[in-house]
Amino acid sequence: MKATLIALLLFVNTAVFAEVLPSTHFKSVQAFVNEMVQTHGFNKSELQFIFSKIQLTKVDKSMQKKTSTGTRSTEKMSWEKYRSIFVTEGRIDKGVIFWQNNKQALENAESKYGVPSAIIVAILGIETNYGKVQGKYPTLKTLIGKAFGTSSRRNFYQKELESFLLLARENTLPPLAIKGSSAGALGYAQFIPSSYRYYAVDFDNDFRVDLFNNTHDAIGSIANYLAEHNWQKDAEIAKVTELDKTQQSFIQEKISKPIKDAQYWRELGLEIDSTINDDVKLAFIRLHDDQSMQTWLTFWNFYAITRYNHDNHYAMAVYQLSEQLKQTFTSTI
Repeated sequence: MKATLIALLLFVNTAVFAEVLPSTHFKSVQAFVNEMVQTHGFNKSELQFIFSKIQLTKVDKSMQKKTSTGTRSTEKMSWEKYRSIFVTEGRIDKGVIFWQNNKQALENAESKYGVPSAIIVAILGIETNYGKVQGKYPTLKTLIGKAFGTSSRRNFYQKELESFLLLARENTLPPLAIKGSSAGALGYAQFIPSSYRYYAVDFDNDFRVDLFNNTHDAIGSIANYLAEHNWQKDAEIAKVTELDKTQQSFIQEKISKPIKDAQYWRELGLEIDSTINDDVKLAFIRLHDDQSMQTWLTFWNFYAITRYNHDNHYAMAVYQLSEQLKQTFTSTI
């Protein structure tokens, strides 16, 4: 009995002690460091020093319920509630000021990439309230915790950790000082590290890609991201519609990629706006309010916005905020 108790105490003490061990203690982290050295030529001593500063603790479990677009989970939120958080008078007013202050950069981005200024401003407004809320979590700690902790997406986060370290080296950024969202998203545009490396652009030609402080780079990078996801210039995004009960099976609760064209839907008996050409790809989505439901006809550009955040609520909030921004900004000219 005494031996069993001692063993139990040793187990408990080890478990508690493990919560405050530096990440370099763990074999999986050591293997990752070795891979970074072999594949990307990192200095092993420098990486070990950096990783030794990060403790694999409970890794801020409070972060798990948060998203890159707010401090609460929005997964099961009604559309009405979601909209009330992101499409607000305050966000519209601040967005118009941001638009006015960055008018030339937005026009340049729209000209180069075909993405409307209003969409770019709306994304910046929803992601970080125009740069005000870029995240307070140490990104290295966030990514290490998710990459080597209990996350079901460990492989994904190991890739993002790899991208983060490469990003820091390429841009001479101190990895221990960088902060972002609870998911590891960074800067004005809230790009995850791999997206930062792939889509971020030096839009003001100062030989530096900076999404933390440079609004021009953020503007150009968002436009480039959407363009890389085949944004269609001057094309529609979404319009509200109605379907009868027999047509409800065409609607996807999750993201619906517009694969079928208007002619296909017309042949099934759906009344598609006559101004829409037969070859235009369309999809239908459903947004639930507390006591009602909205049905929307969506186009490729709506789907392109969901590549930024894989959520119909998010894409619709971007669209509707952009419409409000455009209307308000136009009235100030």
